[in-house]
Amino acid sequence: MIQTKPRTIGYTPMKLIISSLMILNYPIAGLAAEPLNANPAATKQPTPTYSRAPMAAYNFMMDDPLLGNNYQKPVWNAHDTLGLPNWLAFGVEQRTRYESLANAFKGSQKGVQSQGGDQQIDLQTDFWLQAKFNKFRIAVELLDARTLGSDLNTGATPNTVNYTPFPANNASADTWDFAQGYASWADQNVLNSGLGTELKFGRQTMDLGSRRLVARPIFRNTVNNFTGFRTRVLDYEQWQFNAFVTVPVLRYPNYNSVTPNPDLLNNTKWDEEDFHTWFSGGIFEYNNIYKNINAEIALYQLNEGDSSLNPTRNRNYWTPTIRFFQKPTKGKFDFQAEGMGQFGTVKYAATGGYANTTQTHEAWSSHVEAGYSFDLPWSPRFYLEYDYASGSSNWKNPSASATDGRFDPLYGASDFDFGSTGIYGAFQRSNINSPGYKIDFAPSKDLSFKFLQRLVWLASANDCWGGNTCTSGTQPALANGNGSYIGDQLGFIGRYNVNSSLNLDAGWYHLFKGDFAKSAHTTTNTGAYLAGINPTPGADTDYFYLESQLRF
Repeated sequence: MIQTKPRTIGYTPMKLIISSLMILNYPIAGLAAEPLNANPAATKQPTPTYSRAPMAAYNFMMDDPLLGNNYQKPVWNAHDTLGLPNWLAFGVEQRTRYESLANAFKGSQKGVQSQGGDQQIDLQTDFWLQAKFNKFRIAVELLDARTLGSDLNTGATPNTVNYTPFPANNASADTWDFAQGYASWADQNVLNSGLGTELKFGRQTMDLGSRRLVARPIFRNTVNNFTGFRTRVLDYEQWQFNAFVTVPVLRYPNYNSVTPNPDLLNNTKWDEEDFHTWFSGGIFEYNNIYKNINAEIALYQLNEGDSSLNPTRNRNYWTPTIRFFQKPTKGKFDFQAEGMGQFGTVKYAATGGYANTTQTHEAWSSHVEAGYSFDLPWSPRFYLEYDYASGSSNWKNPSASATDGRFDPLYGASDFDFGSTGIYGAFQRSNINSPGYKIDFAPSKDLSFKFLQRLVWLASANDCWGGNTCTSGTQPALANGNGSYIGDQLGFIGRYNVNSSLNLDAGWYHLFKGDFAKSAHTTTNTGAYLAGINPTPGADTDYFYLESQLRF
């Protein structure tokens, strides 16, 4: 693992929290976050050092109003080239990724054979502009996400039997729209209390806690964003608290029962706030509660409603979480343990696009990780991990008497636990029972690798495989297979930082299919086989990607 050199001036215990979060979440990229600045009221700020930015549009994280810059300034940067004033920040990022998928794990779709290969070129272009006026900031982020060269069935969403394939989907395409647009106020020492405080209002992206439930996706081509109010209070020595009240932003055009086959690349439509849905919550992080063990506790609430262009399952969930973790350190053991509960109600529909039967929802998930960082050349780290997310005991039963037990990962990211998404995305935090291990090593400060292996079963063999909805419109959305063993996934990932403006990344995954993955069928949400659709192909799946990230 690539690690940044910590500051030696003004180093406080609270710095370990953010460093730990970033190291645990992005080890392959060497993304140890820059330690927190010391209390500005008590010490003079040292000369900052920075870590490498992730392989995604992330300019908005490069200037934290309370903590300073976390990421390294691009060696080729538009701000300096254009001679812009210090109060104005401007940046451009462009990511290009080629993906190839052979012998897909999803069922063969009507008129399309998945035994062949799929491919896709993902393009993500990002413009960031921010104006600072003392403690006030106004920021705008414009993001374009699109695909090129897709095979006919890549990312397609079937509309039951009447199916017209279209290559791009809502996870890969969202052409020219505002990812963020907000105003904020921040004070590093509010009322001389020693506390940093930030207030932010408008459209924004969020990364909270472990990022398993609230995240701006790294690998995915499009982002999660929300419009509303967020407040943040920081004790530089010990704790941090975030709270928010928002409505999710819907990416348009989109696939659903109202618009089953939209043209996502040639039919531009502005994203819109979903004012029928509210997403709110808070997370409290505390440093060094005992022998360098850090802790966080959070509660999220999702209250979802239907709109004319967005039929939903009317999820009404409370999701409490608790996490304990230690920072990976050379020559020492570390661990991470997170538990996530979920309860409330959800609706399912036996027919049509609008859900109409309310079920009680009770689900849970956990992540456990134990590792050791060797004090050796190449900085190797080996760690074991285990993930569990509950499934339903009988997903074919849409009646009100049934209890829905399928865990919903809300707006979280999955790539750092389960592997690349994109046109692969084999596993999510839903109906999964999976042990595994990873090995990180870095031959140089600019070159890092990760090798991983994960065995995967369904948490409930009577449930489906394919996410928190598991209907015919969600891939892979497979059910009625033999047993519960999905397979054995191997992966190898590498990153090379040419400089602070240009980064290269590549990865390969191989899925040795188990009995369930070889025999499962694509089904309707009532468990019936879709007409004209065959079981999954028996051959093992191979996925490869190669990408470049240019920032200036």
